[in-house]
Amino acid sequence: MMEPNIRFVIYLSVVFLAILGGIYKLKGKDQASKILVLLLCLTLLTEFTAYWAAIKFRNNMFVYHFFAPIQLIVLGIYFDNIDAHKKRRIGFFIGTLGAIIAIVNTIYFQPLKMLNSNFLLFEGLIIMGLALYSFQHILTNEKIDIYKYGHFWIIVILIFFWSVTYTIWALYSVVGLKKLFVMPIVTHLLWSVNIVTYLAIGFVLLYFSGKRLANE
Repeated sequence: MMEPNIRFVIYLSVVFLAILGGIYKLKGKDQASKILVLLLCLTLLTEFTAYWAAIKFRNNMFVYHFFAPIQLIVLGIYFDNIDAHKKRRIGFFIGTLGAIIAIVNTIYFQPLKMLNSNFLLFEGLIIMGLALYSFQHILTNEKIDIYKYGHFWIIVILIFFWSVTYTIWALYSVVGLKKLFVMPIVTHLLWSVNIVTYLAIGFVLLYFSGKRLANE
């Protein structure tokens, strides 16, 4: 398998490429797409911060304690803005509630030096729920040509990412406790899913540039 440093560089490069795909013709993209680009930028910043923290403090778990609830809120706003004309705030409300749960988890169950796996599992369920809800709305809207609608593909990517990642985090819990030799395989699988996900998001943001991302 690849060295961890090489995997990390490839991962950051892919996220950066996804950002470039997002900022291409950014002015012509709808609000939801711009929010997605913001999330990609926050992801890249978080990974750099986590790398610095790992060197400085020998522990970077606290970075993800802060990033995970922010990610949930931003994705909630993204889902709200897919159909901005309806003025829905369900995603933002759920994301804010999730942030409160994240704080409770950090204070009482998994402190900053521990992986916040409880919240990550909760976050995965919430995001998959929001994605499936939006997915159903898109499929039942006769005005939307799903094959030309960028957000349809983004939602498909998110469902793929979070369903697989959710399973992997569950495996982490079992494998971590038993310290089985398959741990490197699980880690590599998680990395591979991230690579495929960000490449796909970058492609969709680039290919469905401009108004084709909007519900016309």
